[in-house]
Amino acid sequence: MFSHIDIKGNMNLIILSVLSKNDKYGYEISKEIYTLTEQRIRLKEGSLYPALHRLEKQALIEGYWVEQEPGKPNRKYYRITEKGRSMIELEKQEWISFIKIMGRIICEGESTGI
Repeated sequence: MFSHIDIKGNMNLIILSVLSKNDKYGYEISKEIYTLTEQRIRLKEGSLYPALHRLEKQALIEGYWVEQEPGKPNRKYYRITEKGRSMIELEKQEWISFIKIMGRIICEGESTGI
């Protein structure tokens, strides 16, 4: 786990980025984030689902139900909206600028390749 990085403050961007690739249900979103972060970020239900509901209310994602095989409960999948894609692009540019600036500060002018 990261000890000093504010995951909550970046939850929207993290979830939207995962959903920008393809639709997923809650557990798949959590699993994808865990894998992509080399097992450093694990979103638990108590933080993932409130974030998904918040993103839905903001019209950045939309949920839809998929019927499963008989005897299994239906599953709610989430997909990113055009509004969500626009938000990712804005946030991505801010992150790229932030990473470049921090690279200069931390590496004190060393060539970082960033």
